Amino acid sequence: MTAAAHLTRPLPANPELEHKALASVLIDPDAWTHLEGLPEGAWTTPTTQAFRSVLTSLHASGLPLDDHALILQRAAEIGAAQQVNVSLLAGLQGMADFTALYVPHYAEELRHLHARREITRSSFRLIHHAVEGDLSPEDLATLASQLVGPLDVRTRHAFTTHAQAIDAALADIENPIPNAISTGYADLDDQILGFEPGGMYVLAARPSMGKTALGYSFVLNLAKTGRPVAVASLEMPAKSLALRALATAASVDLQRIRQRTTTGPERERLRVHAGRTRALPITYMEASDQTGATIAQDARRLHAAGQLDLLLIDYLQLIETGKGGSENRQQEVSQLSRQLKKLAMELQIPVVVLSQLSRAVEARPNKRPVLSDLRESGAIEQDADTVMFIYRDEYYNPNTDQQGIAEVIVSKQRSGPVGSVRLAYNSEFVRFANLSRTEVSLF
Repeated sequence: MTAAAHLTRPLPANPELEHKALASVLIDPDAWTHLEGLPEGAWTTPTTQAFRSVLTSLHASGLPLDDHALILQRAAEIGAAQQVNVSLLAGLQGMADFTALYVPHYAEELRHLHARREITRSSFRLIHHAVEGDLSPEDLATLASQLVGPLDVRTRHAFTTHAQAIDAALADIENPIPNAISTGYADLDDQILGFEPGGMYVLAARPSMGKTALGYSFVLNLAKTGRPVAVASLEMPAKSLALRALATAASVDLQRIRQRTTTGPERERLRVHAGRTRALPITYMEASDQTGATIAQDARRLHAAGQLDLLLIDYLQLIETGKGGSENRQQEVSQLSRQLKKLAMELQIPVVVLSQLSRAVEARPNKRPVLSDLRESGAIEQDADTVMFIYRDEYYNPNTDQQGIAEVIVSKQRSGPVGSVRLAYNSEFVRFANLSRTEVSLF
């Protein structure tokens, strides 16, 4: 016996409202535009389910929705004649309002009732599995995090018509502002447009190239505009990230801070920058046992609360799957990569993932990274919308004429060209900046 069998009250529904909503289509066929996007589960009676199927079929064929003869004919063709008959149409005609003025309200209420039913069912499934103990803690947590999903009015439907896709594309074209979040670096924005909703961006580099510093600067640049961001940091605690950011912004040597040998003016600069940035909308996920499932769970919670416009993960190879070593590491990383891409699509936010590179880079004369250098690459290259590498020639060639310059190599871009962007780099304070102008502070 499942937990759902213990329900003592019927699931929330309003059959009369379902009939009234469908009846409105007989008065004003345009009312269907408000109802066609409702999920199948929004209709709870055999009659409304059948009539909804008939209207869907007629609409797909481009036929009128208020012609009784056509409705009865199509009902017979799809095997719904028993429910959709002359008696039903007469009854619906008597229920219909004179206009479709209230149909948007009907649709909203039916969607809400459907969400309540789905949440009720999911809640009892969660109780059942919690009692039975037949799911891992990670899977149980994932199930719990998905309870609020049906209430998210931004949830997209499973099907989009070509006409709807064309209309959305045209609307995007007419929008003078690209639907992307600025990286904070003008030349990089020119190359990749910025961080687009639903996109997965991989930033990879060898150690000491500054991938954490650049990734975290994306977070700071966005937070400065007032948009909430989150950092899943598996390598450094939140305090260390904040300390590095303060040292960079205040132009204070981090090693001197660690050794407690800073001067009075340096400490004052640190306090000033701390005061300026204290209220930035940045949330850290820094539990030591983070898995892909727990990161997704926390991200959904923040997003539902309106506190997540971009997620930074530092870094991919440190995330565990929570399956206790049942797979090899390459399979695990591939699974995590797919999970993060799906999360970006689900929440419609950019997810920026920092990643390591293999040691193969060091063995080549030309040490500029290529896609095959992604460590445990698996699905990373395939899943990512954009893959960027950091390369600093001065790290390998002390006498280079490229002192103070970092290349951001865009090796993959699903919707744009590949290429290379140069940023100014201060190795003393691990600071990136636009080459086109001088930036004294990241803040």
